[in-house]
Amino acid sequence: MAAMITDILIILLLIGSVGYGVMISRRVQRLMASLEELEPLVREFSEAVDKSESSVTALRDNLAEGLATQEDAGDDSAPAFSSRRQPQRRLPGVQVVRNKQDLVRRFFETSRSESRA
Repeated sequence: MAAMITDILIILLLIGSVGYGVMISRRVQRLMASLEELEPLVREFSEAVDKSESSVTALRDNLAEGLATQEDAGDDSAPAFSSRRQPQRRLPGVQVVRNKQDLVRRFFETSRSESRA
């Protein structure tokens, strides 16, 4: 009698485990399908980040080159700055991002929070 109860209990636990495995498998399949849909967007986003990084680098190089040519020309007209330091304006909803990894991480955080809303 005890052996039969043990066998039935093991069978029930195995059925539960298989059912849970099937449920998890379906969730993973849905997750993979949604990630495949997001792949082109993430690729375009990454390319845009790379392009902006190269643009900023080009702007810095151009600025450094312009300052070097201005110094070579002997132009003593330095830019006039205000003696008062203006408080730094912060735009609502704007966050400082230091590198590409932070930018991609914030993209996914934003997309997750928007999908929940």
